[in-house]
Amino acid sequence: MNRDRSFPTARLDGLDAARGLAVLGMFAAHVGAAHTPFDWSDPATWTDLVNGRSSILFALCAGASLVLLTTGPGADGRIRDRRHVLARAATLLAIGAPLTLVPGGVLVILPTYAVLFVAALPFLRLRLGWVVLAAVLSLTLGPVIALAGQALVETTGADTASLLVTGYPAVSWFGVVLAGVLVARLGLDRPAVLRRTLVAGTGLAAAGYGTGVALGTALGITGPVGTMIPVDAGSGSSAAAPVPTGGPDIVEAHPSFPPIEWARLLDVTPHGGSTFELVGALGLALALLAALGLVARRSPVVLVPLRAVGRLALTLYCGHIALLGVWYRFGEPDPLPVLGGWGPFGVLAVLAVAAALLVHRTGRRGPLEALTRRASTALDDPPGSRR
Repeated sequence: MNRDRSFPTARLDGLDAARGLAVLGMFAAHVGAAHTPFDWSDPATWTDLVNGRSSILFALCAGASLVLLTTGPGADGRIRDRRHVLARAATLLAIGAPLTLVPGGVLVILPTYAVLFVAALPFLRLRLGWVVLAAVLSLTLGPVIALAGQALVETTGADTASLLVTGYPAVSWFGVVLAGVLVARLGLDRPAVLRRTLVAGTGLAAAGYGTGVALGTALGITGPVGTMIPVDAGSGSSAAAPVPTGGPDIVEAHPSFPPIEWARLLDVTPHGGSTFELVGALGLALALLAALGLVARRSPVVLVPLRAVGRLALTLYCGHIALLGVWYRFGEPDPLPVLGGWGPFGVLAVLAVAAALLVHRTGRRGPLEALTRRASTALDDPPGSRR
């Protein structure tokens, strides 16, 4: 039986590499061919492979990283953990909120992270059975709640609640973050855990996508359904905005509750938001995380570029959104199609890897990573002090 590894003391190379891969994958999704289904014969559509799945991997790594913030057992450790996580969540919200205003259509995940970090706090120390139960409930009931909640948000215009049910719906993505908490507490530094995670992740991916496709085909439902779930791309994507249906621009005193498209609960396309899509993408993310962890144990040098990017993930993620916003703002007449394709991704990837390796060589943290660390530990007692 695996023992709870709640208090790791060192960085995990495989986790850093997985985070780096997720960031590069989001680069590809944001500048790739948006709204274009994957086709083996057309390399321009291959970026669809990372669309949605990269952000799931990013969220999984975020959950695992939360465990690295734990500082030790006892009442003092719990207090420090709460301070660290709450401060980090507040910092991510402060960084992410302005990014949502950047033009270019990229849906920013950081505000959702802030909510999920706070929600995950109790699960950093609860028994693992409770972590598993909460993750399963989130992944199964969350999509239903999100679907109904999106209709409610559309009717009431409740912007605050939209963070929970639209875009990256916190009610269902909570299960992804908890999966990261679970595997990190089991011990990502243990080969046996990594091997089991690889097998379990592969099985979840097959079960999630396979069951969703089989049920959809049996019921005559194929392809993306509905309009509320955004794509993880920068080409004109919107943050869960419904497609206008025409008619006069009149605000009703008592707007009717829009019909809920329950068929979307079988959607397995990227960001479909169904249980099947989430479980399938989570399974892939778990398998990748475990595989990179195993590679890191045998040949760590191979993963140096990815590890460097992973340690600079927050800075690079925010930087590429700002860069896309500048391009969108000053590009004429229609800038984003120019960004679509492997060429712009290659430029972004090379710049990101070069910057990450440079920072890695100096032994320093990235600017935003240093900021979040300082915010996390700002209220800690000075070393050697006593209460």
